[in-house]
Amino acid sequence: MSFSAQPREFTANPEEVGVSERNLRYIDQAMQRSIDDKTLKGIVTLVARHGKIVQLKAYGEADEGVPMQTDCIFRLASMSKTIGAVALLRLVDQGKLLLTDPVSKYIPGFANLKVVQPGPDGKPVASDLERCVTVHHLLTMTAGTARIGASGRPGAEIYSDKLKELGICDTMHPLDETIGEIVDKVATIPLASQPGTRFEYSNVAVITAGRIVELVSGMPLADYLQKYILDPLDMVDTAFFPPESKWPRIPQVFESGTMKRLDKLDIPGTDDTQVPFSKVQKFHNIAGGLNGTAYDYFRFAQMLLNGGELYGTRIISRNAVKLLSTNQVGDLRDNFRQHAWGYLAGVQVDYNTQFNYLGLGSFGWYGYWGTIYNIWPEKDALVIFLTQASPEDYPRLSSWQTQGRFFSIVSGAIMD
Repeated sequence: MSFSAQPREFTANPEEVGVSERNLRYIDQAMQRSIDDKTLKGIVTLVARHGKIVQLKAYGEADEGVPMQTDCIFRLASMSKTIGAVALLRLVDQGKLLLTDPVSKYIPGFANLKVVQPGPDGKPVASDLERCVTVHHLLTMTAGTARIGASGRPGAEIYSDKLKELGICDTMHPLDETIGEIVDKVATIPLASQPGTRFEYSNVAVITAGRIVELVSGMPLADYLQKYILDPLDMVDTAFFPPESKWPRIPQVFESGTMKRLDKLDIPGTDDTQVPFSKVQKFHNIAGGLNGTAYDYFRFAQMLLNGGELYGTRIISRNAVKLLSTNQVGDLRDNFRQHAWGYLAGVQVDYNTQFNYLGLGSFGWYGYWGTIYNIWPEKDALVIFLTQASPEDYPRLSSWQTQGRFFSIVSGAIMD
């Protein structure tokens, strides 16, 4: 996408919105450094302030010998989660469900759940729930669910083993089941902790929230997103499964450090890198399955920054955005980057974290492949960083460091 093709949000003069054009040039140096040292193969960055895009650039390659383009369609991974939160909050705005509703109101299996806790002899035993799992718990990842690979606690390890036993891979899935079928299985697994007592990053919690959207709206999740979020925001390139005509715009995934192209990952039962190209399209994974461009996600993020509307089109209420973007878990912390947590978004409340966003009060989230967005309400600014790199066989902080340099440069470029 060329700058000439940008709609009215684009401006070529950063100083008009209080951003130093000279300082923004440091982004070029930082991104090229990561490409030259083989940390990342290709990158797209976007910077916006006061609703105007002041930087949108592509660096490196999307595939061997294929230059990265600003309209490349990326595997957004967990950046999908915030879109899922907006879908559910829209129903809350309409009074069609409450954040305090028990999940069992919509998914009966949750009424019979137990929780696994250490018994008197140290061995795990199943106990009754002290409180029911609510919609709020799903959105804050305090529902007591866990993820594949969880360890260190009996309940989490049992939950992880049960996911594997039931054939549920919580990164991506073989794509031969719907979210309804998956959630029915999830509703049979004893929880790893009492609801509301522990933050546990869990994709199945988000998938369950997506299923509630389907049940309350009476629509398949993909159709609901299309009608009430993607179409109203003109997010024309965002989808769970891009049409075949757009496949050439999807970058390949490269292994950080070696720059080896990865055609699949060694995760049992899945082939994550190939999911966007799948001909089987049953599983609408709102925890990590959307694909989209930097510009599309800008429109979504700008809607949040505007308090729930974009150019006269309201998606959710200002109150819903406030709930999404402020700490909802108290002292319970995200166990990946030690952020506070809103509704499917990390919130920067201090600098005692592994990774810092643009500034205090900023919120956003990242994806497995190195994608990330961040919104800074205090400065009316937002950024998007997209790459496609597997962290599996390289120090995980490699893409974080590139993102961190990007955030630091943008923070320093804001002049007021």
